[in-house]
Amino acid sequence: MIRPISLRIRHTQAIDQAEATLIRAGRGEEVRRAQYERTMRTARHIVERAQEQARLKRYAKLAAEKAILATRQAYDAQIKVADEFDRERWLGLKDFVLSELRRISEGQRP
Repeated sequence: MIRPISLRIRHTQAIDQAEATLIRAGRGEEVRRAQYERTMRTARHIVERAQEQARLKRYAKLAAEKAILATRQAYDAQIKVADEFDRERWLGLKDFVLSELRRISEGQRP
């Protein structure tokens, strides 16, 4: 039977050994600076990704509001030209579609 090998553990062990060797050689300040820079780079990346996700959410919300407006205008135009029976049917469909679009824009529906 073949045992799985975790390369991540070996990688971190190698880094730990290298850092310990550098600290013993008197280069501890460089090691700490490199760790700090690595941590800051990761933090900046996380912040940038969160900001991009927030921007995309805002854009999706705006697009949903525009879709609701366009749907409302389309139903209003259809109701103007429909006869009495169709008008009642279109009003019911309009309410249903608009409520579903609102639920989607609020994040209540996938």
